[in-house]
Amino acid sequence: MKEILSIVTEDFSENSFYLIRMIISALCGAMIGLERSRRQKDAGIRTHMIVALGAALSMLVSKYGFFDVVGFDGISADASRIAANVTTGVSFLGAGVIFVKDLSIKGLTTAAGIWTTAAVGLAIGAGMYTVGIGSTVLMIILQVILHKFFSGLENTLNEFTIVIKENPSTIESFKKALADINITLESCKMKRNSDGTVKLDVTIKKARSISMYEIIELAQSNPDIIEVKI
Repeated sequence: MKEILSIVTEDFSENSFYLIRMIISALCGAMIGLERSRRQKDAGIRTHMIVALGAALSMLVSKYGFFDVVGFDGISADASRIAANVTTGVSFLGAGVIFVKDLSIKGLTTAAGIWTTAAVGLAIGAGMYTVGIGSTVLMIILQVILHKFFSGLENTLNEFTIVIKENPSTIESFKKALADINITLESCKMKRNSDGTVKLDVTIKKARSISMYEIIELAQSNPDIIEVKI
């Protein structure tokens, strides 16, 4: 028992400074995850912290975990292999937050953020504090400031449902009304109801600056449109 405690104590005294890198990495992951969490994303603070911490741990093992064997004849170790596989392996987390529905793809930014968070963890695990912390700051700037700056320039795909009277001209008149405010009707799935009305699942492309409330008001102004659901 004393021998085990002695080994553990010696190992802690030699490797305790690695914990600092892991803590810094987890904090950087938390900062990136905080921004995602505030936007109501599924991958938030805890996910990004764990990704960054795991990446830092992988880098530490990759960089320092084989010093006790590399000195033996006939034994070679590639210190980059574990770290390289982190970049590839973390992709399954990114795939888990990407959702595809019809023409709409959501979660790409969060997936890219998880992948970059892993790289931040690798950098700090390697002792490149300036690179890791600097990347964290740049990530937050890209996510927050540039999101607001480009919000009025980017187009988004939005889906909603309308119930209309069975009138062939209603769809064309609604499409023309959307085109008048620079909104494109991407797709329209039709289903006839038993009460003589028609249900339309509509996908539109619009600028971020145009709110869905404007679309609802536009639809409600048409007497042939009975109901609008977002």
